[in-house]
Amino acid sequence: MTIIGIKSKKDFMEEVERDWLAVDRGEPIPQPVTRIYFESAEALSKVITKQRHSLLQMLHLNGGISIRGLAALLGRDYKNVHQDVKILEDSGLIERDSKGHIIAPHEKLTIELPLAA
Repeated sequence: MTIIGIKSKKDFMEEVERDWLAVDRGEPIPQPVTRIYFESAEALSKVITKQRHSLLQMLHLNGGISIRGLAALLGRDYKNVHQDVKILEDSGLIERDSKGHIIAPHEKLTIELPLAA
């Protein structure tokens, strides 16, 4: 599972430090969870658009694929799919396999949006 959340850089660094100190003290390590943070809900909504969500679903269903193949499956222009892939790759939501194909490595994405500061 991958958790997508909203967290400032300062809060993220504090979380990393807290976890690192716990490991140093020999405390049990919890089940690893991939976390991807954005600094605001607005930043998150700019990355995960309706079209990019469809792209993620298509990747998950089809495994490693080229951008050209993905564009054909989605019925979208190569240039636009390439741009979406770059944004999703930069955010950590997709990766490339050993052949350079695009993959969606996450089985499930859970988005956590805080309602209070």
